[in-house]
Amino acid sequence: MAFQFNINRDDLLRGIGAQQNITSKKGTLAILSNVLVEVEQEQIVLTGTDLEIGLKQSIPAEVIETGILTLPAKKLFEITRESNSSTFSFKELEKNWVEITAGPSVYRLAGMVADEFPQFPEYDEDAMLSMDSGIMVDLVDKTIFSIAQDKENMFTLTAALLQKVKTDDQLSLKMITSDGHRLTIMNRDVDAGLDALNLDTTLIPRRGVQEIRKFCENRNTFSFGVEEKQAVLKSDDSLLIIRLMEGDFPDFQGLLNVLSKENSIHIDRTRFLESLKRINLFTEDLFHAIKMDVTEGKIVLTSQNADFGSAKDEFEVEYSGEELSLGFNCRYFIDTLQVMEGETVIASINNQESPCMITSEDDPGFLSVIMPMKL
Repeated sequence: MAFQFNINRDDLLRGIGAQQNITSKKGTLAILSNVLVEVEQEQIVLTGTDLEIGLKQSIPAEVIETGILTLPAKKLFEITRESNSSTFSFKELEKNWVEITAGPSVYRLAGMVADEFPQFPEYDEDAMLSMDSGIMVDLVDKTIFSIAQDKENMFTLTAALLQKVKTDDQLSLKMITSDGHRLTIMNRDVDAGLDALNLDTTLIPRRGVQEIRKFCENRNTFSFGVEEKQAVLKSDDSLLIIRLMEGDFPDFQGLLNVLSKENSIHIDRTRFLESLKRINLFTEDLFHAIKMDVTEGKIVLTSQNADFGSAKDEFEVEYSGEELSLGFNCRYFIDTLQVMEGETVIASINNQESPCMITSEDDPGFLSVIMPMKL
C-alpha cells in the first residue's frame, strides 16, 4: 500500500542525520545506501545498516496512509538539511517514486522496494540492563583517540576492549585501546546491577564505538546488553546493534606490570599541553618527534624540522630524580593531555628507554602509556 505522511523537519533531520555514518559506507549491496522507511500508525520507523552496525529509530508523524519503502539516505538527508520548511509531506507514487513537498519546493525521489533490505538482528531484551550514559561517554571520550586505524596489521587493535572488573564489593567497567604505540585505559565505577553483563572478551570496532558515543548524546540512561556476537543499546525511540569483533586483544597487563613510578615528574597539565602544541609546530609531519630533557625542577622540550627550523621551550616541574633525555611522539602526549582532568599530571618513567606512564590524582580512573622513540 502506498504511504502518505506529514513530519516535522527537525524530527526528520535528527533521525536521518543519525543514519549518515552507517548508510554512507560504500558496500557491495546498493540497497545498504538506503534507509528503510516503515510508516506505521502515528510514527515512522527509520532503519539503516551496513551489516555490521544497525540503527532503528521511531519518529512521530501525522500518518495518512501506512506503507514501507527504502529511500536514498544521503539524498534524503541533504533535502531535509537544506530546506527551510518546518513540515515535510511524503507521498508514495507509482513504481517506488516518492513525492516530497517542503513549503514551495517539491522533490521526486526514487526509492527501492523493501524486500531486499537486510533483516534487522534479533536480540535478547530480557538480558538488557539500565546504564548511565555519562559513564559510557567518559569511557569512550577518554580512550577512542588511541584506537588503531584500519590499516593496522593486528586487526584487534582497531577495536576497543570493554571489560568488567570486580574488586571487593565494587564493580567497574574498563575500556582499553591501543594502536601499538600507546595504550589508554579508562576505568569507571558502576552500579552492582551491571554485574550480569556478559563482558568476557568484548571487542567493539572503532565505528561501533563512535556510534555508541552519538547514541549517548542527549540521553541520561539507556538499556545495554552484550551478547555473544553483538552489543545492543536501546532507548525509548532508538535501537543500536553493533556486531562485535572476534579475536584476542594483546596482553596489556604485562606492560603495566613492568612499569614503576621510580622517576615521577609532576607537571602542570595546562602548561605542558600549551608547550607541546607550540613545540609540535616544528616537528616532522610523519613522526612528530620531540626531545624531552628532564633535570631537577625543570623540563626542556625541543623539536626540529628540516625545512623550517627548530623550537625550544622550558618550564618548571616537580622532579628530583636522575637526569633523563627522552624521545616521544608529541601528538600522543597532546591527545592524552587534552582528555585528562586535573591541574597536575604525573609522568612516570623507569629509564631513558622505557615507556612513559601518565596519570593524575584528579582523574583516578585514567591511565596512559606512551612508547618512546629513538632520536
